[in-house]
Amino acid sequence: MSFKRFFKYLEYSSKLSFLSKTKRSQSALEYMMTYGWAILIIVIVAVILYSMGIFNPSSSLTTTSSGFSPFTISSTICNPAGLYVAIIGGGLPDTATSAIISKIYITSNTGTTALTKEYNLTPITVYPGKTATILIPTVACNSAGIKYSLSAKLQYGYSTPAGSIVTNSTGTIAGTSSSQPIVKYLPLTITSSTATPSPFQQMAVINMDNYKSYAASNLSNIEFTYPNGTIIPSWRENGTNNTQTVVYWLRLGSFTTETVEMDFFSTSTNVLNSVNTGEAPQLTCSNPSDTAQCSTYGEYDNGNAVFNYYQNFKGSSYPAGWTTNYSDTAKYVQVHNGFTIDYSPNGVGVEFYYNKENFSLPDVLDWNGNYISNPARYCGWTILGWYNITPKYGSSAGWAQWQNSPTSWEYYQYGNVSQAAQDFYNSTALIGGTDVFSLINTGAKMSYLLNYTPELNVNPESIPLKAILFRNGGGCGPVSGSEVNVTWLDTRTYPPNGNMPLVTIGSLS
Repeated sequence: MSFKRFFKYLEYSSKLSFLSKTKRSQSALEYMMTYGWAILIIVIVAVILYSMGIFNPSSSLTTTSSGFSPFTISSTICNPAGLYVAIIGGGLPDTATSAIISKIYITSNTGTTALTKEYNLTPITVYPGKTATILIPTVACNSAGIKYSLSAKLQYGYSTPAGSIVTNSTGTIAGTSSSQPIVKYLPLTITSSTATPSPFQQMAVINMDNYKSYAASNLSNIEFTYPNGTIIPSWRENGTNNTQTVVYWLRLGSFTTETVEMDFFSTSTNVLNSVNTGEAPQLTCSNPSDTAQCSTYGEYDNGNAVFNYYQNFKGSSYPAGWTTNYSDTAKYVQVHNGFTIDYSPNGVGVEFYYNKENFSLPDVLDWNGNYISNPARYCGWTILGWYNITPKYGSSAGWAQWQNSPTSWEYYQYGNVSQAAQDFYNSTALIGGTDVFSLINTGAKMSYLLNYTPELNVNPESIPLKAILFRNGGGCGPVSGSEVNVTWLDTRTYPPNGNMPLVTIGSLS
């Protein structure tokens, strides 16, 4: 092949190659022009779906609660303190005027830390058109902005002319978690001479005036936790503002040294509830000394979660296990957010007692109330304390008040009736005041405390008394007995060697 022909061949080959590349480029361009819009649309749709949370199951959950007829979920809050659910009562079946919600079953726990499926609630009464709030403390949200959706079943009961009905209502509880940051915490170190029993009710006395910059004016923003964040059941016995010295009770396990933290949330936060962070029943009343007309009595009372046995006598009916020996109960033993025993007629002692002898000893009984000044009578007495129901009118031991003349008032302590006379001393100042009366019952002796301060007299008591008794009058008619009003009572674990473990308060952090 000559050079001239060779170069023509190369030129021809180059043209073929160029034409081939041009055709391929043109085909690619035509492909992009044909399908590019479709690809662009797919990309746009994918971006939209991602932004809607379709590819993130947690964020795609609905935040609207539904179901639960005849109730309506008006709002929910999930934060580190637990899951709060506000419920509005609707029209109940069989013309029932109220319903009591006692349990909730969680069948899904997406977005929360729910650990079990069944939760027993402090019974909540719901009225048509009214709102009530339940709290599930173990279903908690520890960070903000997480969507949650819980399939749930509420167990509730109501009364009908034919009897009581217990049924269920199903629905979905949904929302977005919120965060309530702890502003400050106060470490408390608790030490005991020997290991405490479990459970153990620890008293903590705090001068809130030292922390009023962080405590809400009504003390509603305080809870107690272990250092790992676990909430400790706590109950505030007294105090309605942040300048007072306040008594808290904490339910702890066995320990010789324990560190707990008193947490302060923002002053606008309310962490009080009837489950794990509560207060004495009368503290929500505008007049704590007049509880009978208080519609909010016991609103944040969680005494059952703190003490071994607890009763606040809420409402107007005798609580389970309580009974009286007198037939005309409406007149002489009245439950009205607390209870009152009036004078006894014709020298007959009126008794009001908890008839289950199931208290193991040693044990401590506390009750909060007052002796009421009443018309002058020749004589009479009231005993409040431990009792031996069997045999009838058996031994008893407790605080008692004696009216030994129309104008003179005294009180005494005794292990049994034969010991009464030796323990008299004047107590006129107790009339009309509210105090906490305590009895330490070891089964061998009885110790008496007034506002947690030990009294001097200690009586031997050889009979293990296991029932709680309130008895008014008897023995010196025609009418006898002083009147007494009781707001709440509890039994708690006997402290090691009879001494409450020491609480050392650290510095705010």
